[in-house]
This record gives sequence, structure tokens and C-alpha cells, in this order.
Amino acid sequence: MNIETLIQQNLAIVYDQDSIPDPSQELFEAERWAAENAIEGSAKGRGNAYFLKTPFGAAVLRHYRRGGWAARFSADRYVFAGFEQSRPYREFRLLARMTEQGLPVPRPLAAMCVRDGLFYRGALLTRTIPGARPLAELLDMGLDSDDWIRIGACIRRFHAAGVRHADLNARNILLQQQGSEVFLLDFDRGSMISGSAVDGKTNLARLRRSLEKLWPSRAPQALEACWTRLIEGYGV
Repeated sequence: MNIETLIQQNLAIVYDQDSIPDPSQELFEAERWAAENAIEGSAKGRGNAYFLKTPFGAAVLRHYRRGGWAARFSADRYVFAGFEQSRPYREFRLLARMTEQGLPVPRPLAAMCVRDGLFYRGALLTRTIPGARPLAELLDMGLDSDDWIRIGACIRRFHAAGVRHADLNARNILLQQQGSEVFLLDFDRGSMISGSAVDGKTNLARLRRSLEKLWPSRAPQALEACWTRLIEGYGV
């Protein structure tokens, strides 16, 4: 990756120049892509993630939005403490670092931070992972026991590399149906300390609660068996 930074008054963009040689604020505007009929779909979460068809390939655009009680005061503004300390910048750089180390994450393309007085708004562009679906969408279909082993092994790779995921749940785990590869996404507020393995208990407990909430009611007894295979893959 060839990471560069563009700063223009209250706008800052960090980007991979190999993928996007001439970035602008328009890259992060869903209205622009809609006008070009370039939005191929969306995924609801904390705000929307838009799946785009762009001149630089298939991409995902995500705007940073608050959840929980904080959203009552401001849906998409955060306290500004410098461009490099903003959430989009930090997630971009973390994704770039993990990409360079060969960890299975979406490749970052660009991140934007727009300052507005004491606050800022932000957005992130990443490369689409072709043929991948969230684990949450696959629970009804059922997964092979080997898939659960692969999920556990994938999570262990990140923890062994010193990566802490701030919100590991069934929506942030992607399975690529062709090749059965597993990816993690949404590293907002995540961190990485090389050479310092992460104690995965908190991440695993959060994932277990997510699965219990989303698990199909018709087969509650299957959860324990699948979880056992995931832990087997994790290597506990």
C-alpha cells in the first residue's frame, strides 16, 4: 500500500494512492454514487453501509454513526481531538497494518474526517470481499462443523497477532462461500499491539452472547455443539 494524506482546511483524507490516486470528499457521499447508479445494495447497522461499483473496483462505504444513548444527542458527530485521533483515521491505519501482515480483513481504500468546530464527522471506504456474507445471515442455513473450526481459528489469528476487536459479534464475521475463508470487519475502536497476544475471553464472551441472541429458535440445542467446534478451532 502507498498511504498518503490530503488536508484541505477542515477536511482530511487518508488514502491508498495505489487504489485512489486523486481523492475528494465526493467519494464519501452516498448521494453522488446514487446519482451515478453505482449503489448496488446496502446493509443496515449503525447507519448504512453502501455497496458501490466504482472506477477503482467494488467498495463499501460506511459513515460513522453513534449508537445507544449517545445517538440521542448527536447521530454522527464526535469530539474533535485531531485528524489522526479520529475514528476513521485510526480504523484505516489499523486495517492497513493488518492487511500488510496478511490478516483477513477488508483492504482499506480511504478514510475521511470533516471538522466542524469542536466536532467532526467521518466515513471509511474499504474494498469489498467478494462472495462473503455475515455469519449472522448464515445461521438459518446451518454451517458445517469445519466452518465453525475455521471461525475459531481465524479469531485466534487476530488475538495471537495482538489485535483487540472492540465489538466482535456475528455480524462482524464474514464467510466467503467459495473457498470457505473467514474474515473479520468493523475495527472501529480496535487496537493492535504487535508481540503482545490478546486474552480472547472478552471477545469470545461477546460473540457467544451475539450467537445466543441470533440463533434460530427451531434448533437451540445445536448452538452448544457449534460453539464447541469454534472453541476447538480457537485452540483453547
